[in-house]
Amino acid sequence: MPLGSNQVNHHPERIICGVGVDIHSIMITDLYDPTAIPTAWQKFWTQFPKADLPGNNQAWGVSTPIEGSQGQLHYVAGVEVKAGYVAPAGFEVVVIPAGNYLDVTHVGPIMTLAQSYGEAYGVVFPSAGLEMRAGQHLEKYDAMLNPMADDYEMGILIPVK
Repeated sequence: MPLGSNQVNHHPERIICGVGVDIHSIMITDLYDPTAIPTAWQKFWTQFPKADLPGNNQAWGVSTPIEGSQGQLHYVAGVEVKAGYVAPAGFEVVVIPAGNYLDVTHVGPIMTLAQSYGEAYGVVFPSAGLEMRAGQHLEKYDAMLNPMADDYEMGILIPVK
């Protein structure tokens, strides 16, 4: 499972509209539901208004830790929208405040994503000498790429100070 480049980048505030689902972290293998996120994405791509899709092909997975839970997250599968966007029924809007993120690139089929998460959070992040900050953990997708391809790339973004 190769990881591509990793670096700290400052991200501006983003507003994401998408389909939400409560899940356990992919790192908690015995409680993680491997169908939950693909199901949210399927609902997003089939029901989100095509006219409201951004022209840049970027899609975002937003994981917000659920306070007081043990490894539970609220995940939103969606795209960036403008301030004031009114979410269609069945969709929600989440604001991601501006901040620094350690961007780690996953390379390979989406089925190997759990391994990349383990590497990103268990090796790359600790060896970077950075401090994690409170905030959403992000996934950045290019909606035009084939997630089953061996050369598929997506970003794993860890909030850092």
